[in-house]
Amino acid sequence: MAEILAAIDRQPQPGATNPYAGAGDEVFHEHDTRVFFFDRLMRLLGWELGPGGNVAEEARIKADTTRFVDYVGINATTRAPALILEAKSWDKPNITGIGKWRHETKPTLVVAAVKHINTGGAKDKSPVTGEWHDNLSQLARYVRLFKEQHGHKVPCAVLSSGQWLLIFKTPVATFCESDVNDQQFHLIERDDYVAQAHVIFEQMARVMLADTAPTRIRSSQLANYVGAGSFRTAYHGLLINYEASGSPLFVQQPRILVYPAIFVQRNDNAILTVIDAEIPIVLQLSRTDDGEEKLAPHMNEVAAAAATLLASCSAELAISIQPSGLDEFPGFPESSAVAAGGLALGEPRKLLVQPVRTAPNNWLAVTGTLPHYLHEEPVLQCRFHAWSECRAVHCSIGANAVNSPSIDHPRAFFTDIKLHHCAHQTVADRRDDRCHIKAIDARTCCKACAYQVPCWSAAESAALPCGT
Repeated sequence: MAEILAAIDRQPQPGATNPYAGAGDEVFHEHDTRVFFFDRLMRLLGWELGPGGNVAEEARIKADTTRFVDYVGINATTRAPALILEAKSWDKPNITGIGKWRHETKPTLVVAAVKHINTGGAKDKSPVTGEWHDNLSQLARYVRLFKEQHGHKVPCAVLSSGQWLLIFKTPVATFCESDVNDQQFHLIERDDYVAQAHVIFEQMARVMLADTAPTRIRSSQLANYVGAGSFRTAYHGLLINYEASGSPLFVQQPRILVYPAIFVQRNDNAILTVIDAEIPIVLQLSRTDDGEEKLAPHMNEVAAAAATLLASCSAELAISIQPSGLDEFPGFPESSAVAAGGLALGEPRKLLVQPVRTAPNNWLAVTGTLPHYLHEEPVLQCRFHAWSECRAVHCSIGANAVNSPSIDHPRAFFTDIKLHHCAHQTVADRRDDRCHIKAIDARTCCKACAYQVPCWSAAESAALPCGT
């Protein structure tokens, strides 16, 4: 903090021209304050700015009109806003009373102003200046909007010019409930930043507001992140690794490796991924004595490993965990909006399969009560596993059948006439924008997939060529 303030002091002094503002301007504007102070402060507190970071700058919030929040720190695991920071220009004065409130202490003014806002008081009747009434009203609107329209209870909201920090420790209680008191916020002035650095850290640091678990933890680590009291539910799932097998000098074939996972959801909606196995289970068809290929041995191996992992998680938390269905899973968070500098606060897309950002061709797939994203056999048999049958009704995909596993054009593990293969063009067209596993196998039969129910409504399923 001392270094940030020293860097600020090295910028234009009173009477000197600010090279970062308009010609002849001697004060920092809001933009300058953000560049020289707030960006540095956010990084110091562990927040990551820019593409791929966990801070949305000028985050769009849609209500009656579109509003823009200067900084919103995001909990990457839950999608929830964890920190609102409204930045004002460097020369904006600290809170000031008017009329009979002129000589009151600053904490008293904050309490009085917030109470006035919460009861719908008019701007010209506020105990503080009109600018401060507007600033606090704006912050109150953001907090209420996140809570009322999006269900997010923001744990920290900050208003600051850089020369003072007004940190609301419990913004939902402050702006959405009737009891307002001076224990709900910290008002810290620049001269006290260094001495109060521990308070700023405790209230605004990412690790305090939006710390997330690693991509993968072991069951023996589970109790470090969740207890019996904070456990909400759990789901079966997989870490899926897709490989191109064989030398690139020849035709390569897909090799799919799966690691059983348990996704544990806490009361705060954080989702923890538990994986014990470091040796994957290879997806493969096994040939029986009569020459028929079956998926059953692979499915049984995955189910046994998943049961062992579930038992380990139950033992670590000293509770009996019963996995919930896919309809209860909230969906993996999408981080693309945050990376682009926006904040998607509408109804989030329900992602059941999420790419692992740090490992290309790896996915986390939640499967609910089932241990696998595939069924041993399709729940409905039809003739359209064969390209020739599809061609007979003029609905075959492409000019030829997929006769060997393919890593591209299409990406297909299961080949023509296999029970898990689909060769029907109409099905391919309709599933194009809804299939959760298209990146793994674009030709998997929907009726052989664990996601058939969330992907298709009853009416849509009935309208497919294979029916219900």
